[in-house]
Amino acid sequence: MSSFFESDVVRESLLELDELQSQLFADVMNMPFLDREGKKEHLDRMKEFLEKQKLFIFRLSLSDDPEAVEMKDKIMESARMLGLKDNQNINEFFDIMETNIKNLEKTLDI
Repeated sequence: MSSFFESDVVRESLLELDELQSQLFADVMNMPFLDREGKKEHLDRMKEFLEKQKLFIFRLSLSDDPEAVEMKDKIMESARMLGLKDNQNINEFFDIMETNIKNLEKTLDI
């Protein structure tokens, strides 16, 4: 295992991201049955997940560990599949996602 991924902070971050992602997927499956409070909790989880992703990408960007660089490349490729443009900074992409979440909150009148 690389030195980057041996860090307790990094491993804890990965576990938190994995847990939040699992909760988000479960929410999506139950979305038709969620009441107003459930939808608000889902959007709050989305915001938390996005913040943790931003922090994790930042940590990856600071590392020259080959495994960290490889993971960042994979994340960037995934972001491209979700709409990140070739000339776009990942932080701009995150800003757009934050705006989309805020718009969802307005739509749901939360």
